Amino acid sequence: MSVRVRYIVSISVSSSSAEDKDIGNTQWQIVTDQEAKGGAWKTTLVAGATNVQLQIDNISTIQFLAIRTNTTSPNDAPTQIQIRKNSTAGEVIEILPLGDAVEGHLLLSTDGVTAIYASNPGAVNMDLTVIAAGT
Repeated sequence: MSVRVRYIVSISVSSSSAEDKDIGNTQWQIVTDQEAKGGAWKTTLVAGATNVQLQIDNISTIQFLAIRTNTTSPNDAPTQIQIRKNSTAGEVIEILPLGDAVEGHLLLSTDGVTAIYASNPGAVNMDLTVIAAGT
């Protein structure tokens, strides 16, 4: 069985809050039926958690990964989340909200990723929504 993955990325950068889209404006849409498995999972990463393996039940090799981070309580300020691929000793990828945004994002089209580990060095609980597809 295969799964269909469709994702759309729309980005504009403007020189003013009028959103003239004068500095950059693009949209990409990708559709593929080549992935064998996929799913979405939500995890609460408590403050101070270190190297928690994220749930990606049925996928042995991740080829598409999207992570959204936001605070568990809407009254808290978001903090960074640290992601490592394949090993708790791997390179740290930081997910941070942009500017005054309240959520952060990571999007990867990749291969050879067999596990994702997350750490929350901050003082507030953070929710992670993970969408993944692969084999």
